[in-house]
Amino acid sequence: MDYQKTWEVMNDLETSFNQIVTIETLVNDLEASVNAQDLEEIKTITKALVHYLPVYLNQYDKASKRAWNNTVLKVAETDVPYRDKISFTEDQSPITFRDNLYKEVVKYYEET
Repeated sequence: MDYQKTWEVMNDLETSFNQIVTIETLVNDLEASVNAQDLEEIKTITKALVHYLPVYLNQYDKASKRAWNNTVLKVAETDVPYRDKISFTEDQSPITFRDNLYKEVVKYYEET
């Protein structure tokens, strides 16, 4: 596992997550507009949320998967205490490996 790569992907994840402040601001503005019964402002803010939220979720999803792939999956190549003989093989995709590993993590924590 590479420190620089790990730092980069985790920083990207944090940067992506921090964009939630924009949603929080819009929701607060929407609440104020509802309380003021300002229908035009309600429409404008709602439209902004409808358009911004999918973009935010997509960016966060990409950053999250990149962070997972470059941290957890990298460590899993050599050291996973709860792994039940799961290892990456050439005949499976990284996505299948990630999904199987995720199931093992859930199983491990459900049993403890």
